[in-house]
Amino acid sequence: MDGAPLVSADQLRASYSERWELLKDVIAWLYLDYLVDGKKLKLKEIVKIMEQNYKFYASETQYKRQFGIWNLKRALSTTKKEKIMAALETRAQQGKLSVVRHQGKVEVQKVRRYMKEQSRRDVSIWTRISSEPVDLENLSGHALQCGNRVFMNWSMPAAVWRFLDSKSKATDHVSPYASARTPMSDIQVATPSSNSGPSPRERPSPGGAPSPNNERSALTLAAKETLNIRRAHLFAQKHHTDLLRGMNLQEQSITIDWLHQFWQYSFTTARTWGRGPRVWNASNLRFSEFSKARIESNSGTPAATVNYSDQHSHHEGKSSNSFNNQEPSPLCHWSIHIRAIGYERVNSPVRVEDTADPDDENSWKPWAEANTIHDFAERLQENLESNNFSTVEVRDIPLSSGQIARAAKRSPEQLMQDAFGFSIMARNRNLVGDMIEYIDGGGNFSLHDLYPLHLASSYLDGSKTCCGVFDDIVQGMPSGEASVRKLYTNHLNHTVLDTLMIAILKGHTSCIPVMVDEAFKKERRFAGEEVDICGRWDADSDCIRHLHASGNPTIPQNWKHMFCHTSIQAITHCIGTLFSPHWGPDINTPSGLFLKRCLNESCGLKLQLRPLHTLVVTTVYLAQLGSDGENLFGMIACLLCLLGKGANPLLKANVSLNALLNSDDSQHCSHLELDPLELAQKVPWGLISEWPQERITGWRIFCTVLKLSQNEWNPPPRPEPPARTPGTSEDDFRSIYGAFVEDVDENIGIVELPVIDIDVEGGNNEEDEDWDEDMNADDDSDPDRDEHIPGSCDYHYETPYQQNFFGKNKSLATLWAAVQAELLTYRRIAEGDPWLSANFDMQSVLESLEKGKQLSIRLVSEGMLKPFCNCGIFCGSDDPACLRVEEASAYYFSNLEDWSRTTYLHAFDERTSAWLPCY
Repeated sequence: MDGAPLVSADQLRASYSERWELLKDVIAWLYLDYLVDGKKLKLKEIVKIMEQNYKFYASETQYKRQFGIWNLKRALSTTKKEKIMAALETRAQQGKLSVVRHQGKVEVQKVRRYMKEQSRRDVSIWTRISSEPVDLENLSGHALQCGNRVFMNWSMPAAVWRFLDSKSKATDHVSPYASARTPMSDIQVATPSSNSGPSPRERPSPGGAPSPNNERSALTLAAKETLNIRRAHLFAQKHHTDLLRGMNLQEQSITIDWLHQFWQYSFTTARTWGRGPRVWNASNLRFSEFSKARIESNSGTPAATVNYSDQHSHHEGKSSNSFNNQEPSPLCHWSIHIRAIGYERVNSPVRVEDTADPDDENSWKPWAEANTIHDFAERLQENLESNNFSTVEVRDIPLSSGQIARAAKRSPEQLMQDAFGFSIMARNRNLVGDMIEYIDGGGNFSLHDLYPLHLASSYLDGSKTCCGVFDDIVQGMPSGEASVRKLYTNHLNHTVLDTLMIAILKGHTSCIPVMVDEAFKKERRFAGEEVDICGRWDADSDCIRHLHASGNPTIPQNWKHMFCHTSIQAITHCIGTLFSPHWGPDINTPSGLFLKRCLNESCGLKLQLRPLHTLVVTTVYLAQLGSDGENLFGMIACLLCLLGKGANPLLKANVSLNALLNSDDSQHCSHLELDPLELAQKVPWGLISEWPQERITGWRIFCTVLKLSQNEWNPPPRPEPPARTPGTSEDDFRSIYGAFVEDVDENIGIVELPVIDIDVEGGNNEEDEDWDEDMNADDDSDPDRDEHIPGSCDYHYETPYQQNFFGKNKSLATLWAAVQAELLTYRRIAEGDPWLSANFDMQSVLESLEKGKQLSIRLVSEGMLKPFCNCGIFCGSDDPACLRVEEASAYYFSNLEDWSRTTYLHAFDERTSAWLPCY
């Protein structure tokens, strides 16, 4: 037998018990290596050969037992193959050749065969079952804040990821030594030595067969391919943290940039779907201009913070090669809701589409035919296969893009959901409406990990769509698992209203994510920051792309401005849209923001706020950390909107002010059961006194509105008016705000407040006595009735389930009507202009409310408002949540004539089943 180990005469004459070890090499060779006609010997044949040639007699059972002692196995177990493959992949990641030895013999074919089998496994995009818990610890960024999706998580380029992950370095999972031992002692993965001869157990390669070095190279290539496929599986299964953790820094950067380019491609395609260029690719998306190396060479400093040109989108006809050192304009854009004009429709001639210039958005024209969200999803699939969207070559991507494309093709419902998500983020109402129609028609969508209303809240754009996308989802989502009520709370227990509060803080303050939720303790930015609610930048604007390519994860504070009218209108319209329908969610659902827990081990109470408590805390943050010019007008608007929709100001919550405003590590119970006004009253005056005067005025109005609303929900007995003394009015002020000074150190000076007359306990004094009559009076029956407060409105007549939550208080109804009119008719046109018009004076509002008198602002005193109901809704309004200016204004006095900054939003066109925005 050629190749058999040599055996000496002494070995054959040894005792039986010793001969097992002396003949081990022969027995192992016969069992593992010797082939007859290309096949290995059966055990009975080995027994026969040992008897005839070596005079060694043993039964098959004895051989089997001895093989177990020696750990001789012909086949590699699946566990061993997995560990060998993992070791090979790690070494291939470093470009190292490898050789695998099993029991001293080089193994190639078995390992390669196993890796090929694994590479043929199909993979589909993984869907989380609704009952499965979400692993928040392994999520970050968009996946944590908006839901874990496959393609929607990559809004940031590698430069930002490197900055955010700078404290945790990628680890090379390769031993620094040439040999890497697996946990099995009989297997070794090593670097082949160039000067080493064949192993004594290796037979020479027959003529024409691959040389050992070629085989080792093929093994390394197979390991790389298998590694890339395994990574594609991790990606499709949404284990993105594990995916990146298994890569070195270079591989991370390439992967993240490739996925970010697909995100940018998908976002821009969704935003422009239906007009302009039909094809977006790496060239007209200009990815090469926004590489980190290019940005650094332009700025002269790595990751430099630079100023950027004012571009509402990334296509404004400006030179694509120049980055002007200018900040985005501080001036907002805005949207105006208008009524579509009825006309007799005439078929237009077939339009010949010009080739759209990607760099000149003003020249873009609508497409001749409508394309559905299925077409959009198909376009995404095609680009995954072609890689036309990216500057990264397929061969350089450290995961299998082909497997990812096939996974998306095998999971069309999951790809459709991501297409829906991009449509929401890009605010394309036609795509969103088409998707909702598909879902309503029976599309099998669970929408787990998508949360469309939360996503729409995170990417609000008051300048282009206002509440449009939000309204489409609320009005269109079917009942069942995809209903608005089911989707109102997400995986973080954040309500949709919570996300609207986050939108206020991220857009107009210097708040960081951990301030609103401790689950965000590792987060450096809020999801959706790349879209400005005031319309000054978008996710594909040059200024944002340049900022992110420079490694800056967050919007600079000097880009932000106060909670402005465009933003306020979008937020309040969303609140109205969400809570007006009878199928809407419960407005008093507990909040998931600012959640704390008592640290007393014997207590451990969950300190969860109610919606109005969350609004109070948000208002304090806006006053404390807001931008220059902040006056809290927007928070008063949000409060009135919520109160008008039924938010209960009497509901109490367990609150620890120390935990909310400071890092409270006390082991003692510091929480109290407070209603929203009591919480507001607990805010220390020492904190409030440091605010600018305009914020103090806004805060006092905010608290007074809460007090007036509480009186309507639970009217107190009206006491006899006390005799007035010089100090009475100040005492009355302290009756509301006295808690501000309860816990202030005696050494802190308290600002002396002006003497004002307050009478809020009874609402509006003598005017209340006529309210019941006004409520039921016909328009012409009582000429002395206040013409601004009719007894009913069409909204209440058509929706009897809608209650008037302002009760008999004229001040609340009038204030809410005036706030809506101010939002509809005024914007800050130029720098230096006031944030509020001359028609709405905050100080006058405060004095009127605190004295219980009719509002003395011009909107009211000069008859600038159309009649409105005692709930603050204007009579005759088609949609109380989204008013038009002509429904609120008695005559035209708006200053919103700058068409270059205006988008007109039409109503839904029943004839074409499409939304009709004016671009």
